[in-house]
Amino acid sequence: MWKIAGIVGVVGACALVITLRAREELKPREIVARAIRVHGGMDKLEKLRASVIKTKGQFYGLGTPIDYKGETSVELPDHSRTEAESKIGSFTQVINGESGWVKVGEMTRECGKEERNEMREQMNALRIAHLTVLTGDDYKLSPLPEETVNERSAVGMRVQHHGYRDVDLFFDKEKGYLVKMQTRLKDPTHNGEEISAETLYEDYKEIDGVMVAHKFTLMYDGKTHNEAEVAEVTFPERMEDDTFAKP
Repeated sequence: MWKIAGIVGVVGACALVITLRAREELKPREIVARAIRVHGGMDKLEKLRASVIKTKGQFYGLGTPIDYKGETSVELPDHSRTEAESKIGSFTQVINGESGWVKVGEMTRECGKEERNEMREQMNALRIAHLTVLTGDDYKLSPLPEETVNERSAVGMRVQHHGYRDVDLFFDKEKGYLVKMQTRLKDPTHNGEEISAETLYEDYKEIDGVMVAHKFTLMYDGKTHNEAEVAEVTFPERMEDDTFAKP
């Protein structure tokens, strides 16, 4: 029931909107700079390193849709805790730097090397969704062809970092919001095979000066894996000490 932690990236918008004309093509770093402005600005986003997002939605990974409630706590650059409750039970995943655990029901286990590698990929996706890391030289950005996302034109770029899988980002061409993230992951429900994972972001609303997507759809190999709506968002100055402890 875990989902690419890319669905909990901290994103937002301010009033400035630049309209792209057909004859103009922004370079990837210009797209990033514009996105940061409309998502709330560099200063504000840099200060918001922690978030707690409560969601409710449906999980499709077992075929029949299952209602669930979830909560994801993130503290960049490398801490995350995702919890989900449904009629089939409870699930918790904790990423604490190089350590990781999964708890299903009352059973907790430490994650092996392959799972920890996937967790590293999840945290990299979260950092990318936060956008501010893309202004430095650690990430290589290259343009992608425009796509239609959520029935709107979107400009895209490929994000590359040594030691991580590529991540493709798409931004609403008119408004500048992040509307899609696409990468690859190894999914335990697909026998650990590498699959395409897309996260679609919709319904942006302002929270404490940034615009947060309030609807997420996660697609695995083009099929809906889960859908979620945000019920509550908070940006604590710091997390409680035991937030990322072994569950």
